[in-house]
Amino acid sequence: MEADQTHSFNQKLSQWIASQGFWFQLRHSISGCGGWAMTINHLTRIGLKVAIALLVASAIFGVWLVKRVKSESFVESLGGGLRDGLSASEAKIVNYHRSSGEAVIQRVTVEGGENSFFHSLDAGNVRFKMPLLAGMSGPWQAGTLQAKVMELKVKAGADSPEQAKKFGEVIFRDWPGFEFSSVEVDEASVSWGYSLRAPGMIEKSRMVAIRSSEGWRLEFKGGKFSQNWLKNLTIEHLVMEVSRGGLLIKEGKFKSEDGKVVLKDLRVTGGNKPEVSGRAEFTKVSLASLLPDVATNYVEGNISGELAISGSTNSVEGIQFEGDVKLDEGSLISIQERLYLMKALALADRFNSYRKVDFTRGGFHIKTGGGALKLSRVDLIAGDLMTMQGNLEVRYPTDQELVGPDGVKVPARFTPFAKPSADSDKSAASASASAPTGGAAAQKGNEIYDRRAQERITEQLQKEDLERRSQALRCSGTMRISIMGEAFDRNQPLRDAYPVDPETKRISIEVPLDGPLLELTRKQAEKITELAEALER
Repeated sequence: MEADQTHSFNQKLSQWIASQGFWFQLRHSISGCGGWAMTINHLTRIGLKVAIALLVASAIFGVWLVKRVKSESFVESLGGGLRDGLSASEAKIVNYHRSSGEAVIQRVTVEGGENSFFHSLDAGNVRFKMPLLAGMSGPWQAGTLQAKVMELKVKAGADSPEQAKKFGEVIFRDWPGFEFSSVEVDEASVSWGYSLRAPGMIEKSRMVAIRSSEGWRLEFKGGKFSQNWLKNLTIEHLVMEVSRGGLLIKEGKFKSEDGKVVLKDLRVTGGNKPEVSGRAEFTKVSLASLLPDVATNYVEGNISGELAISGSTNSVEGIQFEGDVKLDEGSLISIQERLYLMKALALADRFNSYRKVDFTRGGFHIKTGGGALKLSRVDLIAGDLMTMQGNLEVRYPTDQELVGPDGVKVPARFTPFAKPSADSDKSAASASASAPTGGAAAQKGNEIYDRRAQERITEQLQKEDLERRSQALRCSGTMRISIMGEAFDRNQPLRDAYPVDPETKRISIEVPLDGPLLELTRKQAEKITELAEALER
């Protein structure tokens, strides 16, 4: 009986001690009152409870961390940090999730603000490192920011030196709490320029941007490069360094069919009106890379020379190219029979062919800028068949010229364009394909996508208008051509109208080059044709 009572008493005592807390139990065990066995028993039970408590707490904390990075407030904080870091007016992040220790964002859309250096930025399939404790324990080490596609519209310049300074602060600032080493984009498109008549663009190029001690180092490979009349050059390797002093092209190599363009000593100074200076070396560059598509129906070939680069991105004239072009070995300029004058000469001259006149010697001075292309000091030689001297300016037509007496004839010769409604639908669909959908509240937050869709529609219509104008280019100038003295031997009216020069033994013809490009040399050709047919009558 006593044994049972003792056992019962010890059990109750143990239970009471267990209910007194860890420190009392520890002191009780150490004092020897409970014995070593009881001490170990108490410690084991306490350790088990602590382990269970920690496990439960860790599980709860882990669930909270996972839900935290998936929460709408977290995504909004990312968008807010992006907006503030770029001094943008608005930034949206769409379809964000975390996978295998990385943040994955389907689409990022940013609208530039008054103090940001860009108008708009769109990026798709963005990835970067994201530990669960990102943003909680020290700076977020994001590593390399990767994107599948990116479109960036850079401002041509600033409205004042103060604003230009703020642009620089955005470009070179550190991001507190968010550290990244570089930016990599598989297909990067970057555009700049004061207007569509003086645009510049890098299109769908592989871009790597690395932070340096001075600022940024950007490298592009593949894709296309365009600036003013120079267009669709294939980028072999383009390396630029961006610092507070401006932009320096360390290497710029491009291809144009079998030719190449190399940029040398090209710099862009900082400030509200960035000034460009440098040189471009052309080697057998195709005229298709220099002329509007409509002009290549009449002229083809390739040229070489070194052109000076000047001007400003923040001006109506834009970036200008100017220099002397020489036809060296392997270079030529061919005029096709599609030109009215060539057709007329082919009819009047029964001794020579004008189906394709190849100029293989000579050169000219070229200047581009402000939507115009000027050729001066033209002096070209196509063997004994033809020589050409003079000057020519080609420019985009004004609104009045498009609808005037000459302009009404032009639209019939335009290539077909997509209907605005079709383009609008495509652009809107592209701009809002990744936008979140839902109720009125969700739609209310999507104004940025509606604006971007409308901007794309406007840009497309502007490009179509420019293409339309390029098919109605206006020309002014005069060329004097000379052909072989025997050309009109069988046609006395032509011999009387265009006599042979007794010194050169050649026939000289003054050719005015005024009016729409598509009508070029028409009046002169009609006169020659009329005289050629007069003999037959």
